[in-house]
Amino acid sequence: MNRDALEKIIQQAVFLGQVQYMTMMNPERDVMKQREAARYLKNLGYEPKLLDEWREKGFIHRRKDGDGNHLVYYSLKEIQRQITITEMVKGNITNIYP
Repeated sequence: MNRDALEKIIQQAVFLGQVQYMTMMNPERDVMKQREAARYLKNLGYEPKLLDEWREKGFIHRRKDGDGNHLVYYSLKEIQRQITITEMVKGNITNIYP
């Protein structure tokens, strides 16, 4: 693994810790609308279609307040956790030995 990949993994892990603390202190901040979640992924360089893939695999969960045209929400904590895991897999962190 190169230095840049390791730095990106550490950065994502630190941010995940910040998100977890933020949502522990204020649980309402953990909620993102589907459009916001897609934009969030895109701003980080990921394809928004990953939301669907991760949901289908059970890595993240979709929440809806009702039936029909009600808004769809995702957990920022779940999304950031999956981003961190994705970066670890891409960086082959499993190949690092002490």
